[in-house]
Amino acid sequence: MTPPPKFDFRKIWILGFGFLGISLLWSVYNDFVPILLQAGRADFSKSAGVQGYALSISSTGAIMGLDNLAALFILPYIGGVSDRTRTRWGRRKPYIFIGAPVAALAFAAAPFMLGKPIAFFMGAIIVTLLAMDLFRTPVVALMPDLTPPALRSPANGVINFMGGLGAVVASLVGGALFGVSPVAPFLLGAGGMLTAQLILLTAVREPQQPEQPEDPETPPAGLLSSLGFVLKGRDRSPVYLLGAICFWFLGQSALDAWFTSFAVQQLALNTGQAVMLKSAFTLSVLACALPCGALGAWLGRKQGIILGLVLFAVAATLGHLVQSAAWMRPVLVVAGFSWMLVVVNSLPLVLDFAPPERTGTYTGLYYLASQTAAFLGPLLSGRVFELFGNNYRMLYLYSALALAIAAVLMLGVQRPQGAGDAGRPDGGRSNA
Repeated sequence: MTPPPKFDFRKIWILGFGFLGISLLWSVYNDFVPILLQAGRADFSKSAGVQGYALSISSTGAIMGLDNLAALFILPYIGGVSDRTRTRWGRRKPYIFIGAPVAALAFAAAPFMLGKPIAFFMGAIIVTLLAMDLFRTPVVALMPDLTPPALRSPANGVINFMGGLGAVVASLVGGALFGVSPVAPFLLGAGGMLTAQLILLTAVREPQQPEQPEDPETPPAGLLSSLGFVLKGRDRSPVYLLGAICFWFLGQSALDAWFTSFAVQQLALNTGQAVMLKSAFTLSVLACALPCGALGAWLGRKQGIILGLVLFAVAATLGHLVQSAAWMRPVLVVAGFSWMLVVVNSLPLVLDFAPPERTGTYTGLYYLASQTAAFLGPLLSGRVFELFGNNYRMLYLYSALALAIAAVLMLGVQRPQGAGDAGRPDGGRSNA
């Protein structure tokens, strides 16, 4: 009998530095860029405490969706291309080596553009987005490259713990630094991201990947061809899964993009306080990442995701009623736990449908679904706010509805035979 694969915590922990750096920069981006874009608008709280561009909610939502619009086209394409890349440094590392320094320099430059025409600020932001998209999928694809299928939920728990650590640093340290200078959080995000990617590049060794002969039963390598293969296949589970991913990111991306605006406008906090309040969510993510990885492996990935979506929808509904920062903290803690149950199991569940030589391409399909929704989320939710008189509180009902629809779609997902979860009482033999 073949012994079960062993979990190499040290290897996955080092790989997690890649996620830590990406999460640190994106958290700074999501926490502060919406504030800078809206600050100075007549109906937006003056407690933002910074010179900005006085943009409307719709315009800000459109800009906050730009990163996801670019990612929609770039991330899936790079995933497939990196599958076919063969260099002496590996398949994934060349993209990290090129993209990370460019992204760090552009992001550090962005706050120095404040006070200049918005085209200068947006130029730095767009370069950051394009450079980040060059290496995000290769970093994510390293996890299945290094981890056998049965251990991917626990591995994703470790990686999301590291990502949560990056988000905590962005919220706590970045929120405090903003009071010193609006420039400081951006320097923190850029420097932290670049340092983390250097650790990954020097400490992680990619496995050798020989060229694979094409199998007529294997999905084609291209992203669109792979998507067509999934959509036309007899098994509808991947279609339901990709649809569910779209809806839960419609809900989560809106919360991520608009929370600090909600806290400034509805809870009368200044920008630094709003970002630090968000740390209740990121600290919960950090604390729950490892337990949720183990829980997802024990319950089964599908069941873990559904439980997380239901709890997150309940937390979002409660968030609509909250009137103070003190009551918002426990809601954010529940939301963080719920989101981890979804996140640590979602990519491993997608990869359960992927042939071994197509992990980058199927990672790209995951991003195709998630980034489509993440692009639309800030736009749609921003329009909802405006329809209700610029009421940011509608954010929570919008998100709760999207999360509930995702949970319903997940009921249609049946896992492929043999894609087991480590630690489950049934040994992973169930299709559920």
